[in-house]
Amino acid sequence: MKKIYQSEWHAIPFKTFSKPSSSKMADASFYSSFYKAFFEKYKKWDDLDREWMDLKRQVGSFIVDRHSEDKDGRILSIGCGLGVVEKVLIDAGFNNLEVTEVSQDPLRWILPHIAAERAHIGLFPECLPNDRLYRCIYLSAAEYFFNQEQLSDVLKSVKRYLLPGGTCLMISVSFDFEKNADSLIKKIAKPAKDLAVSIFDALGIKERGQFWGYLRNRHDFDRVMKAAGFPRISEGFLEKKTRWDVYWCEGVNA
Repeated sequence: MKKIYQSEWHAIPFKTFSKPSSSKMADASFYSSFYKAFFEKYKKWDDLDREWMDLKRQVGSFIVDRHSEDKDGRILSIGCGLGVVEKVLIDAGFNNLEVTEVSQDPLRWILPHIAAERAHIGLFPECLPNDRLYRCIYLSAAEYFFNQEQLSDVLKSVKRYLLPGGTCLMISVSFDFEKNADSLIKKIAKPAKDLAVSIFDALGIKERGQFWGYLRNRHDFDRVMKAAGFPRISEGFLEKKTRWDVYWCEGVNA
């Protein structure tokens, strides 16, 4: 895996409300400050970058098409975020959709479209009722936040909340396309490059930005899905319609 660093999100520079850390992941305080700035800048979904909205709606349409037979079943979105993907599902008649999010901050626009009992606030799976089982549980652009061990634990919890034959779907826009990441030359050069970047960051010469999460390649996704107990895995890419490459993988609860 590779680490991801960002200096802004939705055209909001992190420096305007926080001191970015290149060594620690963004915490609850960071996101609370971010969403305060976000909702001061944006008032509705269509105020956002059009291509980003197209990406989210394409992901939503992919889930609708792939899980059309689960339309009346219980489906869960982990890490709903702003809810663009979820609004596509709701508009398509997925009336048993439920969402989780660690706080209500990002849910302002989607909550009017979901019954209160279907929005679970807190960490997954602690925020869910113990007796709840789902036909499909998906993470859309939510996996990047976790390292391999953490993601494996999340997916193991997902498996416990799936019905027999239910599916776990991950959709990622944080895919690592570098095929030769394990070559000898790269193994030698990468530590030196990382050290140089860290020194420049510490000296304020060239800041890395906020430590944002992780990039994964196919091997990383396959390994973490199997470690979580999903032996039957399908995967692929969505048709490229925006500047982002969208990878997906799905495991079946045997």
